[in-house]
Amino acid sequence: MQTFEIDGKEYELKVSYKGIEYLNGKFEGGQHEVIGRVLQSDLSAFPHIVHASLLHAGENIPFTKVKKRVEELINDGELSLDDIFKISDEVVLNSFFYKATVEKMMKKEKRMKEALELLRD
Repeated sequence: MQTFEIDGKEYELKVSYKGIEYLNGKFEGGQHEVIGRVLQSDLSAFPHIVHASLLHAGENIPFTKVKKRVEELINDGELSLDDIFKISDEVVLNSFFYKATVEKMMKKEKRMKEALELLRD
């Protein structure tokens, strides 16, 4: 289970319908672009992924606060590119909603599967 701390409070990160809908609206390519951005460890997508994964908590944490916290963690050396991938991988690619599609994509794209397996180690 991945968590994220904001204002001294730790929250579980998980995508819900609200979060999936939020992400769908953030990227022109919809859910397939979300998958692609996770595979790329896209830095600009990460705060959106975290924000979407906090919506289930029902606390209406503003995106600006999430983005600021991500920036602080990176600047303080507490959040690396590897961390960004691992969090996004668990929260998005391994979630019930995305997992079957990701597995289908990996069957078709052997090089992508190898890269994903390498990143997951």
